[in-house]
Amino acid sequence: MKVVIIGNNVAGTFTAQNIRYLNNEIEIEIFTQENYPYYTRVKLPELISKKVRIDDLIVFKDEWYKNKNLKLSLNKKVNKIDPNNKIIYIEGEKTPFSYDKLILALGSVPNIPPIKNASEMKTEKKGVFTLRSINDALEIRDYIKKFAVEKAIVIGGGLLGLELANQIKDYNLETTVVEFFPRLLPRQLDEECGTMLKEEVESRGIKVVLDAATQEILGNGRVTGIKLKDGQTLDADIVLIQAGIRPTIDLAKEVNIHTNKGIIVNEFLETSEKDIYAVGDCIEYKNQIWGIIPACMEQSKIAASSVLGLKKTDYKGTTPKNTLKIVGLELTSIGTIDPTKEEGGSWEILKKADKKDCCYQKLVLKDNKLKGAILFGENKAMPFVYNKMEEDVNRDELKKLLELYTYICSNCGMEYDEAKMDVLFKDLLQNFKCPECGAPKDEFKIKD
Repeated sequence: MKVVIIGNNVAGTFTAQNIRYLNNEIEIEIFTQENYPYYTRVKLPELISKKVRIDDLIVFKDEWYKNKNLKLSLNKKVNKIDPNNKIIYIEGEKTPFSYDKLILALGSVPNIPPIKNASEMKTEKKGVFTLRSINDALEIRDYIKKFAVEKAIVIGGGLLGLELANQIKDYNLETTVVEFFPRLLPRQLDEECGTMLKEEVESRGIKVVLDAATQEILGNGRVTGIKLKDGQTLDADIVLIQAGIRPTIDLAKEVNIHTNKGIIVNEFLETSEKDIYAVGDCIEYKNQIWGIIPACMEQSKIAASSVLGLKKTDYKGTTPKNTLKIVGLELTSIGTIDPTKEEGGSWEILKKADKKDCCYQKLVLKDNKLKGAILFGENKAMPFVYNKMEEDVNRDELKKLLELYTYICSNCGMEYDEAKMDVLFKDLLQNFKCPECGAPKDEFKIKD
């Protein structure tokens, strides 16, 4: 049997690895339009600031593919699929390639919001860029050098946008982040932690503009700035758009494979066309797309089993989960982080907000089960959180994990439970007095 995979991203690469893990005999060939073997996108911003080299980004080099008997074909853009004859066509080549099973790991492309002049100026290389590949990073770096860029605007305050801003700032550029939503990282952080992050980002010399919709990219021959919908203009010599992703679906759509926002798959990652599967950023399952690495990894195992006819596990979706460094600080965000948006009651929150040390820890429970967490600036609780998601947990154990204490007034017995308060006891003003009896702060002791 011959399996062809289109796409050498995390989904395509790990699907190939998982197939090979299950079967040593079948032929596996990966086609990618990239110039490089599988590399991590997480550190692409560091390529711009020259903190890493291209070779540092490549995860699996040529030897890895040879050892696993995987044939990798670089610089090969697949421009047509013929499901009836089970062949694919490569741009610029007359001879098609056959397959028995086809896996679409087409990935995604950067989303460009409906901003006047944005798409045109990006296409014409007039100073508008997105960052998705090594080549993108090199183009951005070359543009900064060629035109002696001094001011940069990053549109998008998500994970990649903030890390990009951080690296651009390290390139000694005056940097501004413009975010459509009222807080940074709106998918990963609640309002309080988002405010804490904004203050930390601004302390590094990066300006942040929130609740700001970009209406137009300004400039003629080259970018000169942006105009917001409220009429405000911001100067810039380069504009970098990091406003989410769009699944790549054109190849599938052209041959009438069912698509919506993404390529529609069932619980076994099968598309509507027999012997064609899809995995990763390009898929849509139960009206949802993911675009996160944990989803790609989980889907790659199921796709590998399905291709080999071993339908032991079905896909149930992936709990949103991110662990990474953002502007040099550890961040883990997983599951439900803001229960005020969820239906039903019985939600409980344990929270530790240490603004002085830029540390925020929040655990979300429902019916004594751990449903979500934000760990920002301090990640030692991460292993516990990952192991206990959706399981019953003990509240006292969680308090101990977060180093939250209950202080008791030795005069009247009034309790100050840090898990329920917005301010840690140590951060209370020295003139704090017991609300019940007026005893001074030093009358409080940690409750055993």
